[in-house]
Amino acid sequence: MLNELQAPAEAIHDALTRTEKPAILFLLGAVDVGKTYTVTELANRFYEQQLQVAVVDADVGQSDIGPPCCIGMGLVERELNRLSDVPLRGLYFVGDSSPSSCTSECVQGAVAAVQKATALGADVVIVDSTGWVEGEAATTFKLQEIAAIDPALVLAIERGDELDHIVTRLTCPVLRIGSSEHVRARTREERRALREQAYTAYFGRARRRTFKLSIFAWPPEEGSIAGLYSNRDSSDGSAEVYRLGIVSTLDLEHGTAVVATPVPGENHDSAPLVIGMIKPGVVKLVNVHGRWKEFRSDRLLPSKTEPAENTEE
Repeated sequence: MLNELQAPAEAIHDALTRTEKPAILFLLGAVDVGKTYTVTELANRFYEQQLQVAVVDADVGQSDIGPPCCIGMGLVERELNRLSDVPLRGLYFVGDSSPSSCTSECVQGAVAAVQKATALGADVVIVDSTGWVEGEAATTFKLQEIAAIDPALVLAIERGDELDHIVTRLTCPVLRIGSSEHVRARTREERRALREQAYTAYFGRARRRTFKLSIFAWPPEEGSIAGLYSNRDSSDGSAEVYRLGIVSTLDLEHGTAVVATPVPGENHDSAPLVIGMIKPGVVKLVNVHGRWKEFRSDRLLPSKTEPAENTEE
C-alpha cells in the first residue's frame, strides 16, 4: 500500500496550502481494510517532512492510542513502528467498545480530540474511525461524525463499492483508494482478545478506592467500566477523562462504591486528585486468572432507548 499512499499524501498537502492549519484527514472504511496501517504510514510521512502530526484514534473497539471504550489523541514524537507508539495526550470516554450504543459520545469525543490537537499546534490531524459502516444507523453516524469534524479530506478505503451509501452523501472532498490485498482480516475472537489484552495492561496496577455513590452520573452496576472525571460538569463526551475505573463492589447501605483504578491514592500522591464525577459505561469486566475479560451490560447508556446493534470490531 506504500505506493497507493502517494496520492492521499499529495492531496493532504494540497489541503494544507488551501486551508488554515490544521489540515484534518478523516479515514473511512469497514473493518480490516487497512485504516490503522494507512494512518501509521501517513503519520510517518508527514513527520519526516517536519510537520507536527496529531492522531485521533476514534476506533473505540480496537483502540491503539489509549484503552478501549475511549477516543484517544496523541502527537507523533518519533517515527512509528505501530500506531500504539503515539503517546497519549487526550482521552475521551464513550462507555462502550461498540459505537452503536454511544454515537453521540463518539461524535463529541472525536470533535473534542481534534480541537485539543489543534490547540496543541498540530499541522495535520489524522482521524482513524471505527469500521461500523453498514446499515442506515451507521450511515447516519458517519455523516454526523464527518460533518462535526469538518475534514479537509476524507480518505475512503474500500474493497469495492461498499462505501457508496456514505461517500455519495458527503459534501467535503473525498479520495477513494482500494484496500491492500496484504491486509489480514482478524476474527471477532482475535479482536476481543486484543481488547482484553489492552484492559489487562491498563488496569495492571489498579488500586481500590472508595467513592460516594452521589458522585456517579447514574447508578452503577458491579463490574462496569467507568470514566473518572476531575470536574463535576462532565455531562457529555466532550470532557476529557482523567482515568478509567472498574466498579468492584457496591455498598448501598453506606452509599459507597469501591472502584479499581490507576488513579494514585492519598498515600501514593503528595497532591491527590479529587474526583468530581464518575460515569459508568456499558461494558463490564471480570478478572479471570489475572486477565480482564469483557462482557456487555444489559443496560444501555441513559441516552439510548433501543437495543444496540452488534457492531463489535
